[in-house]
Amino acid sequence: MTTDQILARLPATALLLEPREVYDPCIVAMTDRPDDHWPRKSQQVVVVYDREKCIEAIAKWQECDEDAATEWFDFNTSGGWNGEGTPTFRSMFDQLEEPLFV
Repeated sequence: MTTDQILARLPATALLLEPREVYDPCIVAMTDRPDDHWPRKSQQVVVVYDREKCIEAIAKWQECDEDAATEWFDFNTSGGWNGEGTPTFRSMFDQLEEPLFV
């Protein structure tokens, strides 16, 4: 599924990272079973972003090195809970199951 197809199928409750021009290319899926540490109470569909793509995008956007981009990502991006629609992240290096496409 392409990013445009994912975006077209997302419910209005799914939150997207801003700025969209930086983060939209990092979208890899959507899921109703996010594998993260947030206290989700529902099986709401959320966006799945690729962690490494996000860090690369942040480095380019913020004109910084990978270490600074990783710190930015950990604190400002993946570290922010904004309710049930908060996106989730996966690493291409994880040996976890693929996210469930809905």
